Amino acid sequence: MRMDSKKRRKSTASRKVIVLAIAAVLLLSATVTGTLMYLVSKTTAVTNTFEPATVTCEVQENFEGKVKKDVTVKNTSNIDAYLRVKLVTYRVNADGERIGGTAAIPSFTPGEGWFEKDGFYYYKNPVAPNKTPAANLIGNDGITLVKYTDADGGRQVIEVIAEAIQSVPTSVVKEYWNVTVDANGVISAPSGSGN
Repeated sequence: MRMDSKKRRKSTASRKVIVLAIAAVLLLSATVTGTLMYLVSKTTAVTNTFEPATVTCEVQENFEGKVKKDVTVKNTSNIDAYLRVKLVTYRVNADGERIGGTAAIPSFTPGEGWFEKDGFYYYKNPVAPNKTPAANLIGNDGITLVKYTDADGGRQVIEVIAEAIQSVPTSVVKEYWNVTVDANGVISAPSGSGN
């Protein structure tokens, strides 16, 4: 008979533990459910509006007769951007049609803050939205376009092609334009790039 009473005590103790565990789980569930219901009923909705960044630019220049001057680029983005320019030249006939023959960009000194690398002219600082660099790429003196007298003839055309790229994170401009960026966000040609 002693065995039966020990088994009963063990069985009763096990039942008490199970009942207590179930009660604890139910209490915890009720607490969590109550808290969630409170938060859902008391939290006001917040609308987050995100405006995606756009990166665009436009060339600004003056052309007087045979002189192209005051060449710069406006950051038309909604974020700060780095700017670069490629000057492309070719010959055209009197009708404006492209013709053969070589054409070279006349020499000029880029404005303050611009540097040349691999045929592109880069402005070293990020430019704020709807702003232009502090200095023009080609200043008021401009560059004079050539009227050719060789066998190919024609006159020179110089197209200004501009690009913009986001300034943050700086890893983007480093990767896509192969430039270095210092701690102040100033870009430069990597050393040994052959400028």
